[in-house]
Amino acid sequence: MGTIVAIHGALGESLAIVYLLIALGSYLRRRQGGLPMWLVGIAHLLIALQVVLGTILYIRAPQVISIWHPITGYLALLALGLSVVLRNRLGRANSQALSALIVMALVIVNVLIARLR
Repeated sequence: MGTIVAIHGALGESLAIVYLLIALGSYLRRRQGGLPMWLVGIAHLLIALQVVLGTILYIRAPQVISIWHPITGYLALLALGLSVVLRNRLGRANSQALSALIVMALVIVNVLIARLR
């Protein structure tokens, strides 16, 4: 279980940077339609892996972390769907950038919750 904790912690901190880069890249490439979907898909796969690992850890030891940690993790996963909802209104690249910024903010909140436990 120690390996899962280490991977979950390192991946969580890295996801904030990954989604900041996704947001910046999508915004800067908005004239070209944003970043390639395979690149964004890799980031989404990483956050899905993070949520799965976090769920396993929470099921094994719920007393270790606040309930808000998994709640904000699931909210970050749900925030990825905002890009689909906002696509018609903002365009593909801008909606991708906005949803990535929201995910980044939720990941930072999660990292702070984990660090301040």
